[in-house]
Amino acid sequence: MVALTIGLILLAGITTLIVRQSSSRTELEKTSRQIENGRYAMEILRNDIKLAGYYGEYSPPLTTSYAVPADPCDITAANQGWDSGTQGVPVPVYGYTGAATTPSCVTNRLAGTSILVVRRTATPAIAAGGAVAGTTYLQVSRCNTDTSAFAFGTSGFNLKQKDCATLAPLHKYIVRLYYISSCSVCTGSADTVPTLKMVEFIDGAQTTIPLVEGIEDMQFDYGVAASSTSGSPATYTTTPTVDDWGNVMAIRVNLLVRNNDPTAGYTDTKTYALGGAGTVTPGGPYMRHVYSQVVRLVNPSGRRE
Repeated sequence: MVALTIGLILLAGITTLIVRQSSSRTELEKTSRQIENGRYAMEILRNDIKLAGYYGEYSPPLTTSYAVPADPCDITAANQGWDSGTQGVPVPVYGYTGAATTPSCVTNRLAGTSILVVRRTATPAIAAGGAVAGTTYLQVSRCNTDTSAFAFGTSGFNLKQKDCATLAPLHKYIVRLYYISSCSVCTGSADTVPTLKMVEFIDGAQTTIPLVEGIEDMQFDYGVAASSTSGSPATYTTTPTVDDWGNVMAIRVNLLVRNNDPTAGYTDTKTYALGGAGTVTPGGPYMRHVYSQVVRLVNPSGRRE
């Protein structure tokens, strides 16, 4: 009888230990996934922001008037903000605050989260003869007898290289809108996992692509240069003026990342700072962490150095 009692006590102790170890391992796995998701989301945004304003061989003059396209979802080439007559180009980045109206191509946006628009061309060039019908390209002249500095659109690429005989190469035009969706899978029995998504315009089509789950909030602080000749931010703001967008030289990215799954018995009482947008106290049974990083817009700032 004594031996049986001792055995039951030992069994209960071992069972409790196993349960606790299993619970600890589960929470560790959740946290590891959260860290991985946060770092990956930051990497995606960082890499694209660094390339914002990459326009192949074209270097806009310092006196360039930057256009702010009225609708980032409009894929018509004529409405992208390019003007070969004035050498005008679109702003490399543009942002929508959490309170701003949602662009028409963005679906299931999580309320209060910001949107970032990145404009650039693809880094690899293709031969002019390889242009695909319906795809928007940028062609930059290197010939001093060409009448335009660049050609932008889906056809009519006749500009030349330095020898003024060979056609200049083409770069695909890319517009990407990064935003937070309230769901990862949003059709049928939609889930409630907040997800970083991207609306991408390339190859003549616009597609929504889920990127990273667990990204619950995203806010941006824009580093604005004091003049059109400076490549360094003088101030940071969440709401640049129309004239300021062409002078954005850096962006502070603020991400709030949560575990995909709740933690039993846990209530998040923390308040999280997300830059100039302020603080949030989301609550609920999810563990969270804030990731923040300043990313330089290499192309616009580099041209001013």
